[in-house]
Amino acid sequence: MILRRLYVKKSLKNTDNGFEFALKNILADATIVKPLEISVDDNPIPVDKVVLITDSKTISNKDVSESNPVEFSLNTTVTVRIDGKRLDQGEHKLLITGVTKEYGRIKFDVKDRVE
Repeated sequence: MILRRLYVKKSLKNTDNGFEFALKNILADATIVKPLEISVDDNPIPVDKVVLITDSKTISNKDVSESNPVEFSLNTTVTVRIDGKRLDQGEHKLLITGVTKEYGRIKFDVKDRVE
């Protein structure tokens, strides 16, 4: 599936307060207009635990809206940080669902490892 190419391979890692991964737009300009829905190993992550970080802004996922979008231009990277939960070492399945102004609903899953 072409959307899986948005995920930066080997970007999944634990942080001091949780974990993070990266998405890089190599497809086409897009504007995220609703909070991302993220599940890890079939466990949904609460929307208020997710922060999106770009070169120009850091925004709580719950605050993403049509009036407060996240620009996901071609060749830009968004770091997705999840606070409050660290992952065990090994492979994990991520399911990412979003809504863009240009393409509507997008949904894809990937597998990555925490070393």
